[in-house]
Amino acid sequence: MRAVVIDRYGGPEVLRPTTVPRPVPKRGQVLVRTRFIGVNPKDIVVRKGKFKVATGTKFPLLVGHDIAGEVVQAGLGADLSEGDVVYGMINDFAGRAYAEYAAVDCQQLGIAPSTIELSAAAAVPLAAQTALQMLRNNTQVKPGQSVLINGASGGVGVFAVQMAKILGAHVTAVCSYRNVDLVQELGADRIIDYTKTELTELDERFDAILDVFGNYRFDRLKHLLTPRGTYVQTVPSSRIFKDVARTFVRRKRAKLVVVRSRRSQLDWIRQRIDAGRLRVVVDRSFSLDEAAEAHRYIETKRARGKVILEVD
Repeated sequence: MRAVVIDRYGGPEVLRPTTVPRPVPKRGQVLVRTRFIGVNPKDIVVRKGKFKVATGTKFPLLVGHDIAGEVVQAGLGADLSEGDVVYGMINDFAGRAYAEYAAVDCQQLGIAPSTIELSAAAAVPLAAQTALQMLRNNTQVKPGQSVLINGASGGVGVFAVQMAKILGAHVTAVCSYRNVDLVQELGADRIIDYTKTELTELDERFDAILDVFGNYRFDRLKHLLTPRGTYVQTVPSSRIFKDVARTFVRRKRAKLVVVRSRRSQLDWIRQRIDAGRLRVVVDRSFSLDEAAEAHRYIETKRARGKVILEVD
């Protein structure tokens, strides 16, 4: 099957189109004919070797996590059937999505939303589940609470703004001036242009701060938290691990979201997309063979929403 692999860690140039054997689904898995792939910053971090303790040094290595396509073969014990149109995120640390086929555990997949194109469904799993876990698990946001979202126009941010509103929060969104209209359409109550306002100088207090963009740290923003507020980071680093450890028993806490794909979450997200309550924002698409160009574009940090790879 066609695939894109890396033979070493490095820049976008290490992504190489090739052919690899088609996987065979194990017990509890299905084989998905992948039609579209969502590209995420996590893919780039893996490609650079930032997580090589977990991803290893055995090459060639398949990367990528988000897929959308149809089930073409079901393994023993699978609860999805041939012909099901699915979307989901591969939980393996490196992932193995950049290919025509993927063997995936059924519980990491859900039936794809029916009201959007399948290409848009591929943009959803990792980003939307990250936002949902930040809001429901890490910060436990409740109606009437205030949420600050730094990086509101990016892949995770566009979902975080909408989900926070669905959960009843008052949302302050941080983005650049060129994305103000988009974030306003998504439902943000207040928008801060980071090119004009320094977050550390704000007077407000927030029950939750979602640092999606990852360019701050807990110590710089903790004064913006309410007495029992929570700061959540998406980017693993030695700093956030230390912050999580030292604030574990404190009232103001730092947390790191470690996203996992779950059927129940994918179903929750699908229901809200199909009900018209959750909008999917796709910036642009590339072909599978153009994966390196897709990575280069994401690394500009100017993508509005998500970037997609088309397999066909």
